[in-house]
Amino acid sequence: MAIAPLGVTHRRQEKTHKGPAPPGPLGWCRIPAVSLTTQPRAFRATRSLHEGHAIAVLLLTSFAATATFAAPPKSQQQPPADAKQQLLALEKEWVAAETKHDGVTLRRILDNKFLATFGAGKPRDKETFIKELLSGPADPTESQKLTDETVIVDGDTAVVLGIDTLHGTEDGAPYTLVARYTTIYIFRRGQWLALAEHLVKVPDAK
Repeated sequence: MAIAPLGVTHRRQEKTHKGPAPPGPLGWCRIPAVSLTTQPRAFRATRSLHEGHAIAVLLLTSFAATATFAAPPKSQQQPPADAKQQLLALEKEWVAAETKHDGVTLRRILDNKFLATFGAGKPRDKETFIKELLSGPADPTESQKLTDETVIVDGDTAVVLGIDTLHGTEDGAPYTLVARYTTIYIFRRGQWLALAEHLVKVPDAK
């Protein structure tokens, strides 16, 4: 959600300055193991048992085993009822971590498989994303505002869409950057983790 000056990749968008344009290039700132224990009592057939009865027992046992193994796996963890509120809060925590250059928080929010793309650029993995974001000093005047947010939750997967507006100062000149973002989250180990994100710059108003 953040945007960094002078070639530094931020989370959210490429800079489009409103006001004096600073020199130089600008950048974007689960099948739980099924345990089937076959009880031997189903096979304790004596010679008094009719052959057909024994076969029926075997068939029923085989069917039960097949049905058990073929049952669809269940998620070991289900997201909480307030998943949407959690995700919106997490988005705000994310942008705050970018603004403060808080690498610890960013590493907690981002999944180890995280990938970010900006426009038509090449994907950046988790560590590359964080490294580029934290390079250079933090801008004390920088702020981010998330608007037009939509959250879709389906099982352990969620999608968050919105607009990120960044304000800051570079070389003494104020700037405003706007981008539309799409973030994919997965609920893993009891928490939401950002799995991927894509950002596109919003064109300047004419």
